[in-house]
Amino acid sequence: MEINRRKFMLKGSQVLLAASAMPSLSWAQKAASPRFQIALSQYSLRALLKDGSLTALDFPQFTLDTFGIKTVDLWEGGLPKDKLDDKAYLTQLREQAAKAGTDIYLLMTGALFSHPKKVDQSLKQIIPSIDRAATLGCKYLRVFLSAQDMESSVEAMKRLADEAAKKEITIVIEPGSSKLSSKGKFLAELAEKVNHPHCKLMPDFGKLKNKVYEGTQAMLPHAASVSAKMHSFDDKGLQPDFDYVRLTKMIAESDFKGVIAIEWEGNNLKPVAGVKASQKILAESFKQNGITI
Repeated sequence: MEINRRKFMLKGSQVLLAASAMPSLSWAQKAASPRFQIALSQYSLRALLKDGSLTALDFPQFTLDTFGIKTVDLWEGGLPKDKLDDKAYLTQLREQAAKAGTDIYLLMTGALFSHPKKVDQSLKQIIPSIDRAATLGCKYLRVFLSAQDMESSVEAMKRLADEAAKKEITIVIEPGSSKLSSKGKFLAELAEKVNHPHCKLMPDFGKLKNKVYEGTQAMLPHAASVSAKMHSFDDKGLQPDFDYVRLTKMIAESDFKGVIAIEWEGNNLKPVAGVKASQKILAESFKQNGITI
């Protein structure tokens, strides 16, 4: 009996030691997760949505089948207008995405106006989008900021972030909608002053005007996601508006980790061809910086 008891205790201690040496499942999953996830913005396929050859409900499966992309964002303009506040429809869309094995990570909405005379009404219009994002299972709500000045912008964003936090949604500000908010340095300073866990930034190369590199660099420390804007391609398959090798190098050297969403805005290629060309240049640019995506 004594020998058996000792054997049992020895074996038990060995099991405990082995278990303590093993990483937790959550840690292992995190370790296995790639640094960047490539997503597709629904806006890229707006022409197909407009002509009826693609519906919002079919978008997740179409994205997976056509491009092999498992992360998507939605655009309120790409959803049926009469279904925006139809929870049954939004739940169905969420279920369709889950069935396809895709993740709806973000919903894109309109602009928040920071002007003191407009901010209350603007917040009333944006807050329903927080509910829509939550119903869809999104993590982020992408907004523009029509900035009057820094002080009013900080106040407006704090109010919106507080509302978003109630639904565990994070607001990400996309450049544009006003002269001030088209400047990456302004948005970076804004994010620092707001200092809210539910208020982040989303660099968009096409919205940073002539200071895309400076603006992106400033925004990256506060970025929750990146919009990889594409406008056109030259005869070598390169994006003439931006140096993608330079931009991906900047991203790679930063601390950013998360979703990089392809947003094809051009019209010299049809939507599917435009997205595929975008995938190619993004992958090749990261590869030149030693990263496989």
